[in-house]
Amino acid sequence: MNVIAASNPWLEDAVTGIQGGDLYVSPDVPDSAGLSDVLAEAIPDDGSLAVVVLPTEAALNMPYDTYLLEQLTAAADQQTVILAIGDDLMADSVVLGDDALRIANENESSAGDLQQALVETVREIEAATPSSPGGPAGGGDLLMPVIIGGVVLVAAAGTAIGLLARRRRKPAASADPVPAGIRLRVNRLRELVPFYAAVPGNPVAAETAAGIDALASHVEQLFVRLDAKAGEDQSVLAEAEYSDKLARLVAALDRDYLLDLLTRPDLWDDPDDRIGEVREALAGLTTQIVDNIKQVNARKGLLFQVSLDSLIGRSELRDWERQFRQSSGE
Repeated sequence: MNVIAASNPWLEDAVTGIQGGDLYVSPDVPDSAGLSDVLAEAIPDDGSLAVVVLPTEAALNMPYDTYLLEQLTAAADQQTVILAIGDDLMADSVVLGDDALRIANENESSAGDLQQALVETVREIEAATPSSPGGPAGGGDLLMPVIIGGVVLVAAAGTAIGLLARRRRKPAASADPVPAGIRLRVNRLRELVPFYAAVPGNPVAAETAAGIDALASHVEQLFVRLDAKAGEDQSVLAEAEYSDKLARLVAALDRDYLLDLLTRPDLWDDPDDRIGEVREALAGLTTQIVDNIKQVNARKGLLFQVSLDSLIGRSELRDWERQFRQSSGE
């Protein structure tokens, strides 16, 4: 899974840089010395935040837009990583979650140049980050574990509480009813469709292309209908449930796993079993989401009963899942 990372010299240098400090500006970035001086003054000295600036070329041939950010976040000791690739600014934070990406995107759009956008992003994220590990003290809007249709969602409750608290604190950043993290995974699913559709004479690949496209559409429909017909708590529960599961499935559907299994099965052990596991996961998750849409339409509580644990049992996918959990703060 790390073949791409290993062949990207900018990523390798950046990982080394933030493991030894809080700032790495590639020498290939224009005025790297001057930008380093400005950022060094802005970055807090408590080791909570790292900034990486790479040239546009660093993103070439990456499997998806946030790949480099996820790799850096997984390798970093800092709780928050801010990454600029050319003029593209993004961020990931264990403590702030989607708020970090929102802050970075807003500054990318409003700031006059990259230096200003980076400095403002550092300042706003620093200001938004709780000063203590336990977070800010407050009125204690704690949610009890939620029971829906007799299914106790203990595993998702902690994640949902955090997501709901963050949503209540921040204004809506866009009209998209699909949460930012879910949207990234839906976009990645759609990016994979043409790769499967392009496999000649392979009915399984063709079926997978159609299945991936259908899943992406159903995920969007679920959150659109939750936004229109259900309370915010239901939407947050769905986000907590599907952020993890979609990440697992994207890893399994990516070009270096299922697509490679379909095009070069001779290079894998137990290819039929592996292919069957992923296809079963895709079908099972799609069925559950369609059931959830029907529950929303009927004004019923959401039921979550599908597990994708069999995918994590594969060592090839285990590292990706670990990195995802680190980058999402779970």
